[in-house]
Amino acid sequence: MKEIILDKPFANEEEYFLFEEKSDLKHEYINGNLFEMSGASVYHNFIIINLVLILKPWAANNKKQLNVDGYKVRTPDGNFLYPDVILSEPGGRHEYYTDRPILVVEVLSDSTRAYDFSDKFIQYRKCSTLEYYLCIEAKSKRIYFFYRGENNEWMMEDNYTDDTAIINLPKINISLAVKDIYNT
Repeated sequence: MKEIILDKPFANEEEYFLFEEKSDLKHEYINGNLFEMSGASVYHNFIIINLVLILKPWAANNKKQLNVDGYKVRTPDGNFLYPDVILSEPGGRHEYYTDRPILVVEVLSDSTRAYDFSDKFIQYRKCSTLEYYLCIEAKSKRIYFFYRGENNEWMMEDNYTDDTAIINLPKINISLAVKDIYNT
């Protein structure tokens, strides 16, 4: 993950969006600095496609917004992140981002794993609507499931490693089967 230190932060969101539109690469914007986003493997893409197939009908039936890849999450302090999959509350709809995520999914790679578990998760947790964060290994079968507990603390489970495992997301009334996420 390559960090680009800017001489000065963007003056406003529109300036950042204009920069992104002209750029050949995607960049996350955190605390006035840019972070280049890497490309995706075929395994990464299979997982995203599977999640869209699982979540799209549910999102439509429950009046939620589902976005992938190029759509951003805006944190309360004005940072912009590119998750792999975002399930969000309707309303506050913006052309380039949501500020109301419920579920954020990151597919892990060797180059992003540490960043997804630390800096990105710190930023995502600032979103008061976020209930669930999934970090999914692309090349091996392992899912790290983070969820907001009763006292607003974040909990983690990482025992999702075989096809029979089911990830329950009770606050949004959906369950995800590991075999369906990794189905190729």
